[in-house]
Amino acid sequence: MKRVYLAVAAATVLLLGSCGDSSSELSDALGDIDMSETLTENAGSDEIHDAAAGFAEGLSETGKEYFSGLLAEVIEVDVKFKEVERMDDMDAEKDKIDETLDATLEKIEEGRKAITLYEDETWPKRAEFHTLTEEWFDAVEALVNDHLYDLSDALSRPEDTWSDDEWTAYEEYLVDFEAYWEVDNRWVEFQYVYAEANGFEIGGTIDEDAMVDEAISEDGI
Repeated sequence: MKRVYLAVAAATVLLLGSCGDSSSELSDALGDIDMSETLTENAGSDEIHDAAAGFAEGLSETGKEYFSGLLAEVIEVDVKFKEVERMDDMDAEKDKIDETLDATLEKIEEGRKAITLYEDETWPKRAEFHTLTEEWFDAVEALVNDHLYDLSDALSRPEDTWSDDEWTAYEEYLVDFEAYWEVDNRWVEFQYVYAEANGFEIGGTIDEDAMVDEAISEDGI
């Protein structure tokens, strides 16, 4: 699996304290989110999560704010997806891999629900970005459902223990991964098309590998 860094707008970092468990605390926290403060290359897991949470509440009011929220939703899925690669390298337990695959699908569903909130918005290129993001979600979902659940036992073991059938299944996964890679590249490139159409510039990268490291540590793997 690859490591893709997603370009983001160079602006101030979105800051938000951690949310409590009660609905009132969550409401107060969401009220503090300013979607006009776009993500920067210094953004970490908390900033990404907060931006995605605000986006999922319909707080993006401009094309630029939409970009920031959409980017956060995609990164949350991508980090979970990349976590599986890291777990493969570590020969993590099958149950842990399956849990991460479950979490990946949950993030995809959250992202799908979020972007539907903005279907009536007329920002330039928004509809195209929506369609492309749906395609990206579908591609990741297909890799998980059609291949990675079936491969999770093999991924939990050293490669020299794999059977011929497991190697064949992995080769089939790689064929579909190439199709996903093509969609992913188009998504990354379209960021610049969307930004230009909406009158802002993007640049820099977000360190998804650091977020994967953090997730692996939090999951006790």
